[in-house]
Amino acid sequence: MLNPALKSWLTGCRFPTITHLHWGTCSNSFITPVKKERGVEFRIEIVGDRVACKQDGGEAFAVALKDFIDAVEDHGDCVALSEAIPDGVSFIRRRGDVVVLAVEEKPTLRTVRWLADESPVPYGKGAIYRQATLAFPFVVIVAALRCGALTGYQQCFFRTSSLRYLSDPLFCPNLYNVAEAYGMKCWLCLVGLKKNLAALHWQEKINEIRAHLWGSSFNRSSEVNEGNSYWQTMRKIDPRVATLQTWEEESRRDRAFPLKIRWQPAGKSVGQVMDEMLAVLAPARPLCSVAELVQLLNLCASRRRSWLAPFKK
Repeated sequence: MLNPALKSWLTGCRFPTITHLHWGTCSNSFITPVKKERGVEFRIEIVGDRVACKQDGGEAFAVALKDFIDAVEDHGDCVALSEAIPDGVSFIRRRGDVVVLAVEEKPTLRTVRWLADESPVPYGKGAIYRQATLAFPFVVIVAALRCGALTGYQQCFFRTSSLRYLSDPLFCPNLYNVAEAYGMKCWLCLVGLKKNLAALHWQEKINEIRAHLWGSSFNRSSEVNEGNSYWQTMRKIDPRVATLQTWEEESRRDRAFPLKIRWQPAGKSVGQVMDEMLAVLAPARPLCSVAELVQLLNLCASRRRSWLAPFKK
């Protein structure tokens, strides 16, 4: 098990900038300067399969190299964007060129295009729509992008309160164009979003996804192509949203009523959904050498701290 002190040191982002030293023979003696922080000298030594943290010349604690690598790996994929965090983004995860964002939309009345009951076709050419002004709870969009472009991995959920933690649970929405499909609980159809998002700034990417969700048409395309939609499966969740007409009527009476509905749990937290997307699109590859560990530590290093540590081959 990882020593709690070392785990605390890692999670506190006190990552060293590592210089990988090549030693001539084991009998050679070499002293590497270390950075003093608040009057304390820290040094990390990796020899064989053992990692030791030395403090003021004495060994403070030690751990197996594998446990050390696992702990570094656990905290090596959370990298902030190089741009300002877009409005509405609650959480960001990144691994390599894949970025997963959780975007929260606040409760409000929205006027949307909804498939009319008299439409002769479920979607596409010839479909008939009508406008509907509906009250929505918190809407959470979790989307994965690679090199800034959509990957097809995006989901949509409801919540009755704002996101605060990665462990916060998510709930199934009562929407057309959202289905259980492609290994995702609440896959959101963005097939109609043809614009290449790769060249856009991150705020513009989020704006495009939002605009498509609320500006396109809610129809039965996922029922035809994916075999289901949450508009059908959630019709009995509450009589106030059993039909589009009752949803509209209740929205006029109380725009906050969706926050009082007991929506069906999705069975996943927002953090779990983000982790699942990363696992599919950018599976973590175990580190297999000290050299790779050095590279990872350097990538995760804080610019405010500059550390040197000796390594023996």
